[in-house]
This record gives sequence, structure tokens and C-alpha cells, in this order.
Amino acid sequence: MARKPIPKATETAVLIRARRRCCICFGLNRDTRMMSGQIAHLDKNNANSAEDNLAFLCFAHHDEYDSISSQRKNLTIGEVKAFREELSRTINVAFTQQVHFGSITTPPTDPFAGTWIRLGTGANSAELKLTPLPDSFDGDVQYYVSGHALWGPERPNGPNFGTLEFLGIVTSERKLAYRRSLFGSEFTTTLLTFSGPDKLAVSEDNWIGAYGMNVTFEGDYQRAG
Repeated sequence: MARKPIPKATETAVLIRARRRCCICFGLNRDTRMMSGQIAHLDKNNANSAEDNLAFLCFAHHDEYDSISSQRKNLTIGEVKAFREELSRTINVAFTQQVHFGSITTPPTDPFAGTWIRLGTGANSAELKLTPLPDSFDGDVQYYVSGHALWGPERPNGPNFGTLEFLGIVTSERKLAYRRSLFGSEFTTTLLTFSGPDKLAVSEDNWIGAYGMNVTFEGDYQRAG
């Protein structure tokens, strides 16, 4: 008997839900690459094209799921449905993030994102920008931190210019830390502490030369309006 085709509307819904990512690749290996694949009937009944019975799988995992082995435990329908839901939740977070010309738009209620200006250091200015990223797989709140700072703008040969950029996680203590190698065996640590509404304190340990000679990001910052 000829295989009954999946209705086009159902097929489209399954593909959009997965964005052509294999839920088994994601569930077992956290592989989020787009794959070539097929829509599998999870109960292995080709006549049952209910959306809940369908999942997009790469070719290798579709073959593995449909095969029967007496030597090892096969993937179960419950596992694959759980992987499908995990993938769907992750895609929903990543693909519903507002984007404008390639940059994530800062939500108006975000407590940390935005541009921060260092206060009270005269001409030795510094600025940090925190851009929100989708949460990690473990649910951690992530930000991309970038910035620049000047030291010695009054110098005859001009100021030293320093830059900083890293991806960090905000802890439950409202702190964000970055540690990097310095001169081979030494390390420098930059700690961002959010001390109140629109208030940020930056401290550095063993910072000399990390971002540029004599350049430091230490100080108190105010979030720009």
C-alpha cells in the first residue's frame, strides 16, 4: 500500500518548529547545526501524521530510530519526544530574541544591559557596553561585554588606548567576572559588581598591561540614559 503523505500544513509546522535541527543530535550531543534529514513517524505508523507523532531527524538518526537491534537498547519514543521539546524551547529563546541589523535589541527592563560610563576620572575616560545574549543551556544569564578606555590624553604623544571584550555570566550576587592569562604564567581578573539601579563598580586584580599600558577599567560607572 502506498505511503500516505504528510499534509503540507503539518509538514511545514514540524519543520518550522525544529528549524531543520535534529532533536536527537541536540538531545544527545547539544548539536544545534542545521541538518539534511527527514520527518519521522515516532510510533513508526506512517498513517499517523498527527503533529505530536512527528519529528525532524537527520538521516543517520532516522535510520537508527527506525531500526531494531537485539544487541543494544534502542531509542524510545519517550526519549525522542523529550528531546524534541528541549530543542523547541531552546529554539524559541534563540529565534524570538529581537534583532536589529544584526545586533540584539536591549529590552527596556533589562537590569544590566546598556552603555555604562565611568565617573570621576577626569580625561581618563572609560565606557562599557553590555549586550544581552540568550541564556545558556543551564539557564545562566549571559552578556557580551565590550569596552574601551583611555589613559594619559594629555601626553605629547597621545593617550594609550585599551579595549576589553568577553562573554560572561551574571551570578546570583549580581557580579560578572572575567579572568585572562597575562604574561604567560600570571592572570588578571576584572570584576563587575552591580551595586544598585544604574550603578556599576569595576575592580581589577593584577591589571597593568592587560588592556594597554597603564590603561585600567577600574572605577564607578553610571548607566547612560
